[in-house]
Amino acid sequence: MGDCECIHEAAEQTLYTKERKTMMEQKAKLTMGTKIVYGLGDFASQLVWTFVGNYLTVYYTDVVGLAPAIASAIMLIARIWDGVNDPMFGAIAERTKSKWGRFRPYILVFSPILAIFNVLAFTAPFGNKTAGVIWAAFSYIGLGMLYTAVNLSYGSLANVMTADSQERVELNSWRMIGTNLGSCFLSAISMPLILKFSRAEAPTGMGYTLTTLVFAICSLPLFFLVFKCCKEVIQPRQDVNQIPIKTTIKVVVTNKPLLIIFFTLLAYMTGMFGRIGLAIYYFMYNMHRFDLISILMMAPTICGAVAIFLTRKLVNYVPKKTLGAISLTGCGISLLILYMIPASNATMVIIMSGVYGLFSFAVPLFMGSVPECIDYAELNTGVRSDGTSYAFTSLATKFGSAFGASVGLMIMSYFGYVANAEQTAEALKGINIAVNIFPAVTFFVALVIWMFYPIDAKKATEIREELEKKAE
Repeated sequence: MGDCECIHEAAEQTLYTKERKTMMEQKAKLTMGTKIVYGLGDFASQLVWTFVGNYLTVYYTDVVGLAPAIASAIMLIARIWDGVNDPMFGAIAERTKSKWGRFRPYILVFSPILAIFNVLAFTAPFGNKTAGVIWAAFSYIGLGMLYTAVNLSYGSLANVMTADSQERVELNSWRMIGTNLGSCFLSAISMPLILKFSRAEAPTGMGYTLTTLVFAICSLPLFFLVFKCCKEVIQPRQDVNQIPIKTTIKVVVTNKPLLIIFFTLLAYMTGMFGRIGLAIYYFMYNMHRFDLISILMMAPTICGAVAIFLTRKLVNYVPKKTLGAISLTGCGISLLILYMIPASNATMVIIMSGVYGLFSFAVPLFMGSVPECIDYAELNTGVRSDGTSYAFTSLATKFGSAFGASVGLMIMSYFGYVANAEQTAEALKGINIAVNIFPAVTFFVALVIWMFYPIDAKKATEIREELEKKAE
């Protein structure tokens, strides 16, 4: 009997030691190396998804020859499917059990397939006929599903790598630094590479395809590095597999703070990605400056990376709601000024593009708030839904990227845009509205929504402390 008691006591001590170790890991500060590696994951994502956002629309209309309405429809259909696919994959991911955790395995397995579909999206084996439209839809929708598997898993890691809310904001700041540096890298070399591979003065289909191939190959070692170095230490208090998926989804869609983040991101990303996807038209047709495309696209991304790096610590001293409001207001006003600047004044366009970038530091604040929303729901419902919650916010990003490009194309079409032609004054006005006025309006909408976010630093700490008490 004494031996049994000793064994039982030893087992309890072992369990206690493991629990204490887990709690210490959750509270431990992440190393700078880990944060930088995490940021590289979004650099890799930019090589895939931002290149698509920057160039796929113009590739469809000006190279493949698809009508703007058809290109817009393909993007909207893909996003409607994402409305089903993303939450479904999030629920699957957070129920995954493996020696690598819940999310990391999907980065390892799907990133090579994502690279393949990235290249397929920039091929047009059937031209612009019916088969070509089907191919474009197949490759783009497939690319979106694979990007969900990789990027949703990558984004969810920030929620489970640490329990420290400030560290989570830091992770998302490094992520956005990776985003901006990746965008800057793409802006600097994409068009020169496209033209080099095209072996012509204007971009060709082969130029786009080979450039995409280079970027897809470069993304793989970065994704593998994230898989290797970014460990998961936060686990749900319950066995997620015992919770019905419909319960998880209900917890997510009734999470009021998360809904505010969703709609803030939706409005913000609609403007941001809409501008990214359509700015190339402004540079080509309004400014007629192929020689400045790299500089014009680099200006906001370089300034954005600098702004995020400089402001990543400010959340410790300034309320994030205030910082977010400053960012959104500055973005909106700078774009209104850009609309009024003559396209011929390249110097002022570059300067104000940089100013716009300097105010683009809000996304880490939004994304860094997602773990707080997850903690909030866990405290109130007992259900932790990292994957599904991140899928929900990821959906806002995807919807925003599609809505921005689609609405922008509709605006351009309404004003008379014709591919590969000299544009009328009305068409040029439409391009300017789509690139500057439309995103400015979405930023102001995001500002209004963001002001309703209810969780501040004090509230987030209280929630986390209550969860830790329940875990003891």
